[in-house]
Amino acid sequence: MKNLLIPTLMAACFAGGALAEQRQATIEVSELTCPSCPYIAAQAVSAVDLVVIVDGVYDDAAQSVVFELTYDTEITTLAEIASASEQFGYPGRVLQNPPES
Repeated sequence: MKNLLIPTLMAACFAGGALAEQRQATIEVSELTCPSCPYIAAQAVSAVDLVVIVDGVYDDAAQSVVFELTYDTEITTLAEIASASEQFGYPGRVLQNPPES
């Protein structure tokens, strides 16, 4: 009986992760006025739990960076991700919001 309890408990613990859904989105972070600003913005965005920046394109003339990213809908929202860089003075906004399924 004890031998069955541990695998059952482990399966129950990891079952919640199977329900999580990875989504893709595009956000823009602006007002990047110094050479290190894009790096700081990327660090702020990727510090959000289970957010992975797939690509980033910096536009020097617009002083902004566009991030293609993936995130876990069970852990965070696009609004939280877009606002992550605001603590450093860089406003973010969602450019592409995937449809909810």
